[in-house]
Amino acid sequence: MARSYATVGQMLTYAVDRSSLSPDLQGPARVEVILRNMLEFVLMSPRSRDAFLRTVARTEHTTGSIAAAPRLRRTSPDLMAELLPRTKDSDDGARLGIVLRVGGPFGTKQLREMRTVLGTSPHHLLLAIARHTDRAELDGEVPEGVVATSWARVGRRMPKADPGHAHLWETLGEIGENAGRPVVQFPVDSKKLLTKTSTAREFRAHLDVMHHASRALFGISPHFSTRRGQTGAHLQAGVGRQRTGLEFGEVEHGTPVHFLRTGEEPVPLGIGRLDGDEEREAARERLAMLSRRTAWRTEAGAPPPPGELIGAPAAPELEGARLLLWAVFNPMLLRDRGFDPAPSRRQPALTSTTMGLRLLHRGDSPAPSTGCGWAATASGRT
Repeated sequence: MARSYATVGQMLTYAVDRSSLSPDLQGPARVEVILRNMLEFVLMSPRSRDAFLRTVARTEHTTGSIAAAPRLRRTSPDLMAELLPRTKDSDDGARLGIVLRVGGPFGTKQLREMRTVLGTSPHHLLLAIARHTDRAELDGEVPEGVVATSWARVGRRMPKADPGHAHLWETLGEIGENAGRPVVQFPVDSKKLLTKTSTAREFRAHLDVMHHASRALFGISPHFSTRRGQTGAHLQAGVGRQRTGLEFGEVEHGTPVHFLRTGEEPVPLGIGRLDGDEEREAARERLAMLSRRTAWRTEAGAPPPPGELIGAPAAPELEGARLLLWAVFNPMLLRDRGFDPAPSRRQPALTSTTMGLRLLHRGDSPAPSTGCGWAATASGRT
């Protein structure tokens, strides 16, 4: 393994110092400026630069340097370089532009405009890095002369291609993938997060997937499990120690709905938010196929792999909203405040308008309890 004298601390210090000179220091642009300078720092190494060009940019050209550039216009690249031919027969004058994004998806038109900024030569190359679980988010076909990839892929592939700077690439990939996502362990405006119309609609759409899949595969509706010893909230259907069921949990592969068997790692269902008839039909076909092939439900069977995601991936805010809600439904916290969750058989099922947890109040009155829940409606009311 090649030895590296660069550390994550040096990379971050360099990026923060250089970023302080940039006027783009508000919102997502601030993170993109920092990432731009972090990437410039790593690419100062010729070995890292060559590995990056081969592995991420997918070009056999080389460069003398790849330098961060101020974003003078909306279509300006974040980093620029002159591409040098490896053989005498290659054409000269090619340029490489790199654009970074940590928020929403790139648009095909936007990428085409950014590619045009490099010039008219067919040898110019634009590399676009966006956030997605396993591929760049685009709303159309990748234009000619553009290579699109994701921060997750950079963080996964570059440590293998450039092991001497593996720790730097892993940090770059992690920051690019997670920047801008709500972190509910730290203070957030929870009321705004839970009452935002778009978040309520997003949450409702994924709950609908959970409900429909549970009915299609098991003939039951999901409800919160209250098995003894649980330390967190579990919205499930059909889960057991020797039975594979579904759980609504951490967003992975674009969906919070996973196959789960007690004591084993969850496997994403592979169905995200369904916005159109075509996506709904594809989801119905997938669930129908799974309901016919029942070997995955048995003790010896394994949950089916997710395959290509059907529908749209979950928005970044969804995981923040889920974590906040699951904190409200946390059985340990409820017990600390004098409420015991009612047995699972008495828990209310997920419906088209409500999601709730029935509680037993420890007090003088023997009458059981009241309900505690959250209703996610299309209008965003909670």
